[in-house]
Formats: sequence, structure tokens, C-alpha cells
Amino acid sequence: MREHPILAPPGGIVAPEHLPPGRRPIRVLFVVPDLRVGGAERHVTTLSPRLDPERFTVSVVCIGDERGLFADLPAAGIDARALHLGGKLQAVCALRGLVGQFRRARPDVVILRGYNAEVLGRIAARIAGVQHTIMWMHNIGDPKPRSLVRTTVDRALTRWTSAYFGVAEAQRAYLVDELHYPADKIRIIHNGVDPAQFETNDDRTPLTEFGWATDDPVVGIVAELSPIKDHATFLRAARIVIDTMPRARFLIIGDGACRGELESLCVELRITSNVHFAGVRHDIGRLLGAIDVFALSSVTVECFSIALLEAMACGRPAVCTAVGGIPEMIDEGVTG
Repeated sequence: MREHPILAPPGGIVAPEHLPPGRRPIRVLFVVPDLRVGGAERHVTTLSPRLDPERFTVSVVCIGDERGLFADLPAAGIDARALHLGGKLQAVCALRGLVGQFRRARPDVVILRGYNAEVLGRIAARIAGVQHTIMWMHNIGDPKPRSLVRTTVDRALTRWTSAYFGVAEAQRAYLVDELHYPADKIRIIHNGVDPAQFETNDDRTPLTEFGWATDDPVVGIVAELSPIKDHATFLRAARIVIDTMPRARFLIIGDGACRGELESLCVELRITSNVHFAGVRHDIGRLLGAIDVFALSSVTVECFSIALLEAMACGRPAVCTAVGGIPEMIDEGVTG
């Protein structure tokens, strides 16, 4: 995995292996809204424990509540704290809390992901005297147009932002042309997963948990049940496949606000017996190893999908919509 570069004054790049002998580890603090189950959140919880402890001391602060993935960090020896201060009405308290955390941890680098983290974190870093502040962008567009207030605040904070880390080359146009971030401050560092955590065997026994036969053909999707993941298209495609292959099964891993309407759509399409909603799972690799094909039906803002990387690590072929950074991941007609 490529090392994350560290910005050094007066703006140059120093790779960790080139740090002077005997220098203490670089203190890196991640700030996130929360750690609900999602790709960007999983990236934080999987990357943090894998940074070389001789080079980095890592900590994580959630502005809001912990959510589902938070427990993974203390279990891996990462200092993680939650402020329980999400929401606009608690913004001032959250800002004060972040300043306190920064002064306690004295980070060399603060890495921010998520809107409230980006705004409050950069202001808090400025107040606390943090030398380097990095925005870690996992999106390639906005579901809704940005408000004038957000745009104004974001541009005002550009001078206090050392770098913008993206995860896909496809983000550059969005970051430069739409958000007007300085091109010379943008670094693209592709997401990654640890292949050692995944198996490429074909263990079909997990399918019996859903009442399916081990020789049933199965298509799986791993994504939050939200409009941008467009599971409705996935289910309508399932209807077409079932017309040709009645035994085909469709495994939906993840949960979210759209679950009720998606279950209703299954009834409308008469495919309920072929579809299983598995909810949030912590054995993703085990389930991916049991499916035949991985699918992703995102519409616009998919960058560099962690779920797709995990499916690839399990040796699964993929069928995905060509949005965002997905064409950077799939060799069309070869791997998916």
C-alpha cells in the first residue's frame, strides 16, 4: 500500500521513510461526523490500525455518536473518542470540544471527513494551532446544491487547508472546477483493502443461512440503502434475470432509510422469495465468498468503492454502473 505523504513546511512533501532518524512518530488525528457502517467510515477504521506505529501515532474523534464501527478502533488499540455533539444547535459546543481534543492530543496533522468535520475541524485546528489540516474527500458531487453559506465558509477556510486528499482521479474536475479548490493542493490516493483479510475460495455454506441452496446462483450488493446507491435499479434488473433464471438469488447487504420502500418494490416486482435483505453485517468477506457476482448500482457519487475492492479481493466478478471512479477500478470486459 502506498505511504500517505505528509505535508511539511513550507508546503513540500516529506515521505515518512525520509524523516530524520530518531524523530518521534507523526501524530495524526482523524475527525469524522460518526462511524456508522459505510465505505468511507470503514476506510477510517481499517486504515488507522495499519499505519506504521513507529512512524504514526493515530487517534480518531467522532463529533456525534459512535455508531456501528466505533468499537473496532479501541479493539485495535486506537485512541477513539466521541463528543456526542452532532447537529447544528450543538455546533458551538462541538467546536469547543474539538479545540479541547486538539490541545490534548497535539496532532501534527488533522484529517477531516464529512461536512461538519470539515468546517468545525478546520476552525478548531486554526484556534488550537495545528500545523497541517487535510480534507479527505470521498464524494464526487453533492446530492443537493451547496448553499451560499456553505460555499462562502468553505472558500474562506481554503487558506487554512494544507491539502485536499481525494480517492479517485475522477474527483479532480469536481474539486477544481465545481468547488474551486486549488489544484496544487489536491492529492489523489486510491482507497485500498488488505487482501490478507479475504479469501478467494468458494465457500457456499453461508447461503444456507438465508434458506438458499448452495448451488443457487447468487448476485450480491454491499451498500447503504440510500437513494444514491439506487437499489431500485438493482431490483428491477433482478426481475429481468429471474425471468430467465428462476433460481437466481439476490443478496442485499447493508441497511438504511430506503429499506421499507425497497421491500415494497420487491413485492410489486414479485421477487420477494428471490431477494434477502441481510442488513448490516460484520462478516462481509465471508458473504462475498459465497456469491457468484458482485453488483453496484450507484447513480452519481460513487468514488472508489471499498465494497468493490473487497469483492475483488475475494475474486468475484463485478457488474457496476460506470460512475465516478468505478471505471478506474474495473477493466471493462475483463474483470467486470
